[in-house]
This record gives sequence, C-alpha cells and structure tokens, in this order.
Amino acid sequence: MSILRKPLEAVTVSDLDDLVRVAARETGELEFKGALPFVPIKGQPATADRWIEKGDRIGDYARDQILAEIVAFANADGGTLVLGLHETKEEPRRAERLEPLPRCEDLAKRFLDAMEDVIEPRLPPVSVRALLVSEDGSGYVLMRVGKSLAGPHRLTTTREFYVRRGERSARMSVREITARTLDLARTGDRIEAIFVERNDVAARLYKTLLNDNTVTSADAIMPLLVRVTAIPTTPQDIPDLTRRPELWWTGSGFSAAIDGNNYSCSYPARNFNQQPNVRLRSLVCDVDSRSEGPARLIRTDGLVEFSLIHPRRKPIAGSGSRVYIGWLISLVAGVVAQVERLRHRLAWDAVEYGLEIQIWSTPPVGVFWNDDGFGGGYTMKAEMPLTLPRYSLASGDDYDDLVTTVVRDLMNSCGISSGTICSVPWTELTKRGAA
Repeated sequence: MSILRKPLEAVTVSDLDDLVRVAARETGELEFKGALPFVPIKGQPATADRWIEKGDRIGDYARDQILAEIVAFANADGGTLVLGLHETKEEPRRAERLEPLPRCEDLAKRFLDAMEDVIEPRLPPVSVRALLVSEDGSGYVLMRVGKSLAGPHRLTTTREFYVRRGERSARMSVREITARTLDLARTGDRIEAIFVERNDVAARLYKTLLNDNTVTSADAIMPLLVRVTAIPTTPQDIPDLTRRPELWWTGSGFSAAIDGNNYSCSYPARNFNQQPNVRLRSLVCDVDSRSEGPARLIRTDGLVEFSLIHPRRKPIAGSGSRVYIGWLISLVAGVVAQVERLRHRLAWDAVEYGLEIQIWSTPPVGVFWNDDGFGGGYTMKAEMPLTLPRYSLASGDDYDDLVTTVVRDLMNSCGISSGTICSVPWTELTKRGAA
C-alpha cells in the first residue's frame, strides 16, 4: 500500500482516498479508526467523545483505545494508524469512508502528550501528523511507531500489555510478555554483534595502516581512522539496494555555528559528492589504505557508515597525530543526512538507529578546532581506540543536541568540561542530492 511506503510527511488526502477506493484491508501494520472510540457512562447524555462534543480534552476511553493500538504496534513489528478513516463492520475490516475530525492539529498534540503520560516504559519517538483538509482545522491524524526495543509496553491506566495479532490488537498473556522480553534481549545481542563486527573491521584496517612502511621517518605522523557507524535498532531490509543509487546521499562542505560563531566544516564533507560502487548487497565508496579521505558504506540491513582514513604521513612542522573537531562534525552530519535519506525514501519514519563513534590513532593525539588557534588545542587522555558513548538517532530528534553532545564527549576525553553549543544546517544538508 502506498501509505506504508511513504513517510508520513509525504502522505496526502489522495492516498487516503485511494485506501477507500480500493477498499484496503487492515493488516498487521495498518489500522483504521473512523472516530474517537466512545462508550457512554450510565446516565450520561453525551453521544460522542468529549473532543467531538466540547473540544476541550480527549475522553479517557478514547485515549486508552487509541493508545492501546500504538502500544500493540510497538510490541509487535510496528505500524501505522489512521484516525478519521472508517472501516467496515464485517470481517475482514476494510477502508469504507473518510470523516474529518475537528481541530486535528490540537488532537495530534494531545495524543503525543498522552503517550508520555500513560505508556510505560516510554515509547521510542512516535511519528504523528495532522493532515488538514479544511480551513476550520478539521482533518485526519496519522500515527506511526516502529518495533520497540524498550518494551514490552503497557498502558498505566488499564495496566495491560497489548500486541498486534494479525489484523487485531489484543492483550498479551504472561507467556507472550516473557517471550517478548527474551526476544528483545536477543535483538540487543544482534545489535552488539554488528557493532563488534565493525570494530573488528576497523581494527584490521588500522593494523594495515600501521604496517605500511611507505613513510619511515621516526617522527612521521601516525595513521588515523575515525569511524561513525549507524545501525537500525530493529531488523530491516532494503530490497535491491545495489540497483537503487537514488538512496545514496551526496553532499558537500558546510558551515556550522559553534557558540554562535561561524565554523567551516569543509573537510571531509567536501568529498561527500562521491558516487557509490556496487559490492555484495551494499553500496560503498572505498579509500585505498595508502590514500586519505572519507569512505562510505550502506548495507541492505540499513547499516550506514562514514569513515575518515589518513595513512602514515611525513612530519609537518608543529604537527603530530591530531583530530580536528570539524572532521568529526562532518562525519556525524553525513551519517545523519544519509539515514534521513533512507527514512524519506523507504518510509522508515519510525526506525530508530544506534550510533557509535570510534577514533583510532597512536598517542599522543591532539584535538583541535583549527590551525589558527580557535578554541585552542587539547590532548586526548583516553586510551586508544577511543569509543565514545553510544547515541540514538530517532526520527524527529534535535540533531543539534546530538552534535553538541558528541563534541562535548570528545572534549571530555581530553579532560575538558565543555559547554560548547553546536548548530548544523540540517535542512540544507538533507535536501542535497534529493532529486
């Protein structure tokens, strides 16, 4: 279905009309709700949910029924809910007609707030979009959540766990809760195994760089390898990746703002205009072990990796093994832009990524902003290779916070407590190469 193949931001009213036109079935990943669920309390004159009749808040019953669907998706394989699309009463349930809901933007915000209040443990970010169809604010609400690694989840109001079973959501049994918990543990092991694999690849490459005797000077600058790897936290697959070059993001140098000051991130970002080569179930841009520059990788499992490789080099006056903060900002920005491209092209709104950053070199290693003294220079006190704490990349995150945290962690590795604030032109970056 087209709605499942599009990011929520790209879904139109025509897509919803198409669901009705073809009488689309509800599935394990797609649920329709025509109106806010309502059950009258004894003696209550109301005939619809409070939001419909008074517009001041969502009724408790409607809130719990809608959020039970979101929890059920999160405890299964993820899914999309369309609010304002009526389904047939006979089985299998199919899209029947559209009926806009009042003040849909406010309604979407109320559900986002309710997710924070009544779901535990906290869900990963849920994509929620209000689709306006009228100047009076009426329209539809679309919600999408991925399979969660933080679960199993439950509603605090009903104290029940829910899961998607085929086309329906149901309460989870104790056995299902136990099985889900064990499954999540295995998923965590899978992610760890992938990070270990990428660490081993980096270790072999760095050993090759160390063993290269092309430059034999005793005071040669030692090789450097910086690796930024992003892995989907839930299993993914990109069909025909090697025949889909449009998934490859291209970029160039950019300027970031560091504590309000302009800071050039020209290298290695200026080399992000490379075109990919096809490898086994992957798109890559390689760098020879005797060359320097960025290398890139996308795999069919959704893994994205940007690396910066510098071989052993001849000594330069006043220089030694060093890392420029702009290099790291460039690599992180490139990975984020590439992940966002996959999300946009593959409708992976709800796919969360884990991010790992490693620096390989031989001590002492300096950390610099640039060569003109901006911000000064520091020496890493951490052992090599340096592995920074892992980070999360969820759709809708404030990526400036991510870059700020990465820079502060790098400074911490030098024994410096930093209050630096970073800002990157994400809109400009993610639009590049988007044709």
